Amino acid sequence: MRHYFSSLIVRFKDDESANLTVEFVMIFPVLMTWFLGSIIFFDAYNSKATAQRTAHTLADLISRQTTVDNGFIDSLLAVQNRMTPRRNVGVVRVTSIQKDAATGDLQLLWTYNTDGGATPLTLANIPLASIPTMQNGESILLVDTRVPFTPIADWVGFTATEWTNRVPVAPRFVEPLPNTDFP
Repeated sequence: MRHYFSSLIVRFKDDESANLTVEFVMIFPVLMTWFLGSIIFFDAYNSKATAQRTAHTLADLISRQTTVDNGFIDSLLAVQNRMTPRRNVGVVRVTSIQKDAATGDLQLLWTYNTDGGATPLTLANIPLASIPTMQNGESILLVDTRVPFTPIADWVGFTATEWTNRVPVAPRFVEPLPNTDFP
């Protein structure tokens, strides 16, 4: 009897007929989590990179103008929404800042936000680190964009967020760039 049980245990130990199935059942959830997680990470990276490229494209578009109005800036929002993944409705804000020729102080010439309910930009809430070094009398445009991002799934660690970008750009042809809707 004892020999029977020991031979049964030896046969069970040496039997490898179901190892592949057991290993697959153990590894498959790990592989699927890794695979889906990499898709979500790629989607977030692609969305953020596209939002940054879009902000630079909008800054380049507005820097080439000789005059703008609020309708033109609203059309930049349409361009942004067309360029971003999933065509989310974002926000574009353009601000014209000039360094006074006599005093060297910064002056806010005009600002327009495509989201009417947002707080307008003032000199007090512009981080000076985002403004490049300017000569007296020089002007720049700050193009701020916000693009909402909602991940495909939020179990990887990404939650719904908003990609914000601020691009300073100098007007190419007119200094400072006038907005005909502001005096």
